[in-house]
Parts: sequence; C-alpha cells; structure tokens
Amino acid sequence: MLLWVMPDAGSHTKTDYKKLVERFQKEHPGTDVQVSVYTRNILWKKIFTLKNPASHETIPDVVQIPHYWTALLTRAGVAENLSKLDPAISLLPCLEPLRPHCYRPGTKDIYSCPWWFDISALHYRADHLKQVSTNPQEELSTWDGLLDICARLQKHFAGTDGYFPMQNSDWRGSLSTRSAFMEIWGRGADLLTEDLRDTQINSAAFKQGVKDYITLALKNYMPILRERGSLGTMLTGKASMLISRKQGVSSFEGKKGVHVHTVPVPRTGEKAQAYLSGMNLMINTVGQDKETALKFIKWCARPDNQISYAKMMEVFPAVAESFENFISSSPRLHIYRQILASSRTLPNITITGTVVEILNKVLAVSATQIVEGRFTQASLDAELDHAAKEVQYLLSLYKG
Repeated sequence: MLLWVMPDAGSHTKTDYKKLVERFQKEHPGTDVQVSVYTRNILWKKIFTLKNPASHETIPDVVQIPHYWTALLTRAGVAENLSKLDPAISLLPCLEPLRPHCYRPGTKDIYSCPWWFDISALHYRADHLKQVSTNPQEELSTWDGLLDICARLQKHFAGTDGYFPMQNSDWRGSLSTRSAFMEIWGRGADLLTEDLRDTQINSAAFKQGVKDYITLALKNYMPILRERGSLGTMLTGKASMLISRKQGVSSFEGKKGVHVHTVPVPRTGEKAQAYLSGMNLMINTVGQDKETALKFIKWCARPDNQISYAKMMEVFPAVAESFENFISSSPRLHIYRQILASSRTLPNITITGTVVEILNKVLAVSATQIVEGRFTQASLDAELDHAAKEVQYLLSLYKG
C-alpha cells in the first residue's frame, strides 16, 4: 500500500509516519506500507493525475487531503466511495464540525474520513507580556488591543536584535490565507454568500478583514519574506506571540523558563472566530490495494492511534472521545474547548481549493508590495476585485 501525505511535521514527517506504520504493521503482519511526502502545492498538482496516471507514475492507495478537497475529488472521480467498500463505516465518533466535509455534497455517502485537525489560537509568552500589560488576556481579546500590545512590545524590546512582537507561523515567511480568514469572518464577511451563488471577496467587509491581518506586516510587527533560519522565535526570546493552528505541547510545555499562555485569536467583530482545518484520508479509486487501505483508515480512526499521532504532530485528534481526553491532559489546552465552539471551516464544495489558491496569490502579491514599500489599500482592493471575478466565473461553471 502506498500512502501520500503532506509534510505537516516538517523534517520529522517521515520519522513520525515511520513510527505510525510500524505500529500498524505490528497489528497487521505481512502488510507493506510505503509513505511518500509532498508539499501541499505539489500534491494539489499531482492529485489531478490520479484518475489517469501515466505508465511511469506511482499510484497511491491512500491520500491525505485537506477537508475541503473532498467535494472536488469525488466530482473528479478520484476518491473512492467508502460507504460502498464498508457499509458499516460511520462518522458518529468524530467531532461534529468535521463530519460534513467527508461526504459527497448532496449525499450521505462517505468519501473521506477525518484523520486529525488543527485550530487557530494565539499563544503568548507570559514573561514578555507582563512587561507591557497588567491584563494581557483582556487586552488580547480584540484585534485593536493586539496591535496596541504589539506597539508596546516593539518599543520595549527595541534593543533586541532581530526581535518582532509576532512570530510568523507561515513556513514560507509569507502572509497566511488561513490566518486572514478569522479577521474576515469577524468583520462579517465570508468567501461566498449563503446560497453559494456569489462571492463576498470584493465586499468592503472582506477587504477590511484582510487589511486587519496585513497590518501586522505593514507595521513591522511580524516578519515576512525572510529566510526562516534567520528569524527569531518565542522560544529564543525574539518574539512574544504566535497565531498558530498547532497546539504546541512539545514546543511550549516543559521548556525551562518559558511559560506560554493560550487564548482565542483576538476578535475584529463582536466575537472571536477560530479557523479549523481538518485533514482527511481518502482511498484512490484506481488504487491497487483497497483492502489494506480501508484497514489503515479504520485503524487511524481508533482513539488510541488518534491521540498518539496528535501528540507527535502537535495537532488534535478528530475523534470526540480522543479530543476530550487529549485536552484534559494539560491545563493550557482546556481553552480549546471554548475555541472549538467558536470555530469555522471552509466549505466542502468543488471550488474551495481553487479559491484558496487564488487568495494565496493575492496575499503573495501583497507581501511583495509591503517588502518593497509600495503597498496601498487601492492595490489590495484591485487584487481582491480581480479575484472576485475569477471566483464568480468558477461559480458559473460549478454548483456544489
């Protein structure tokens, strides 16, 4: 069986999956499982060749996908109908927000299963914030409060070389679409209208939400487009805060002299909005070993395996029982019960993956303009207006 995954643990991904596969093979002697790791961009391009692979191409049996790819891949005939492979398969043990993203839209047929998820939160160093705020949790409840604290931190640590108030969580050092959605949602905007017939990307509220997030880079509170190895982190003392979807158990807990608090991402509107991203497993329709593939997916859904891998990845288990047990293991993680209740996901419809790629390009252009000192609100508006036209065209082609 060949498994395609993304490098979610960076350089540790292969090591983590090796441990996982060894446990699976111990329970299923004689199975052969090979793992290939691809970046999200490369996987996005390769996945469209799965239905009609060239003679020299390897064919995966199981593929890890973002939850919102499910609709597109079922429409393309790439994802296998798991309900037909095993009519007894069920999503009831999974957390409720993850379930809608496993079906072919308009049906109750399951085409992918939740593997794990991550969810956005703000982490901050208690010792740093103590220097500039008497009540950081209260001030960090709003986006304006966050920007105000960033300004104070920037002034307080002015003598620290390479310091930025906010650590950039994007591995490319760019602007993250996933971080922008929370500010967009807080402003009352969304990718699409409720009836899915139009986009809100060109609305004033959407543009303001993007600007809220971009302000971190505009005011030099967060570094962008710099070599990752040259950037400071919270743990090195060259950053004080981090908006991240990883829970950070191994990164933050047990580090001598570093006490990290976790709170919801500051709100731009009346209430905080958290970005939840699920990772699912699907079986390739032309895969050669569907029997082992199904065994593997069901094995991954087991509560003990969910917790084990979530710990390695610094993410969260998708099974409700495992999630509750996991967050109960650390006082800092209790806040995620509240964060989960305010979470939102991208819709599981055909065009979502393409729309995200379009917005990634908009933010990439903005990042370059900021670094070169030529960013303006007008330039951002023009990029978003152009993106809206692309999305409107996609909506005219695809429904659901």
